[in-house]
Amino acid sequence: MDMRTLLVERACLLTFCTLLVLVNVREHRGMPGLRWFAASNVNYFVGGVLIASREHIPIWASVVLANFLYSMGYVFLHRCLSEFFSQKPVYWWAQCSVAALSLGQCIYFTLIHPNIRYRLATIGLATGLQFAICALVAFHAKQAAMRNAAIGMGSVLAFSAALNFARVAMTLVWGTTTSYLHADQIQTTVVMLNTMVFVAIDIAFVWMVATMLRNELQTQAMTDPLTKVLNRRALVPMVERAVVRSRQTGQPLSAIAIDLDDFKKINDSRGHRAGDVTLVDTTRCLEAGLRASDSIARVGGDEFVIVLPNCSRSCAREIAERLRATLESRRIMVDEDYVQIRASFGVATLEEFMTDWEGLIAECDRALYTAKSVGGNLVHAA
Repeated sequence: MDMRTLLVERACLLTFCTLLVLVNVREHRGMPGLRWFAASNVNYFVGGVLIASREHIPIWASVVLANFLYSMGYVFLHRCLSEFFSQKPVYWWAQCSVAALSLGQCIYFTLIHPNIRYRLATIGLATGLQFAICALVAFHAKQAAMRNAAIGMGSVLAFSAALNFARVAMTLVWGTTTSYLHADQIQTTVVMLNTMVFVAIDIAFVWMVATMLRNELQTQAMTDPLTKVLNRRALVPMVERAVVRSRQTGQPLSAIAIDLDDFKKINDSRGHRAGDVTLVDTTRCLEAGLRASDSIARVGGDEFVIVLPNCSRSCAREIAERLRATLESRRIMVDEDYVQIRASFGVATLEEFMTDWEGLIAECDRALYTAKSVGGNLVHAA
């Protein structure tokens, strides 16, 4: 396949990919890095069209401007990955410096001292470095849930970097023809593989977006939207795992059921906004009094469950009493007035007769009912 056909094919593929990305920008406006990724695809598309039109437009546009657009596309890709993975742009200046050097050498070997062999070699070197820097950003992604998608993107970028470095060596050793549109087998093969790389980058990014959306949906399904702690759906598998781990290790497992006393009066007298503010403040207060290994879930309107791994009944009771006293002394500001909250606590510890997690939670509920039946604002251990 001749070089012109390859360049036209690349332009067509980049057109399709660019339109696909722009549609995604419209559908997922809040997705981090998506606009930068769209900008990089637009640059590749325009650059590809300019290169394919080499015989019909000035050389400064078909070579210098086209390669500069590609180089800036890699800069935008770098910024996209940094935002997507919530990283500081630690390699940002290196990326921009390589882009500036790429533009300078392209101007020099195209307009000032024309030499297609050195121009292609230096473009390959700069492109390889830019892809390598982008790959580092992907490989350094810290989110465990995004790890596989990040490795996929990083692998594609690393392959492209290696391909362009190989292009440099082959161009300098075996040379090239004097016309890019009638280039030798080396350049033709590189263009073909680079076209595949651009498509692979888009596929890898779609994988990343799909993974992030799936994680967000899973988080929403397992998180209480008001207090941002676990919900009842998330509590069940979490307690199941804790029970299995306790049986295997022999470490005690305790749980605390909490119910806010007279919470309905706050909603009735001050409105639901006051109730929401009270629930959020109460949740933050409870979280602050827990250990790093403990978990809290909102399981009802004003009901919470705390799971305490490696915690005996006496230890759990001490924690519950400390939380109760903290809530009792707390004053919550709502609309220039204060709300005081009190709560009842039911404490239980996993016993041999409890066959599953439901037994532990049931014991907590029974202890909680006892605490509320004698007036509330009390800790009772089963």
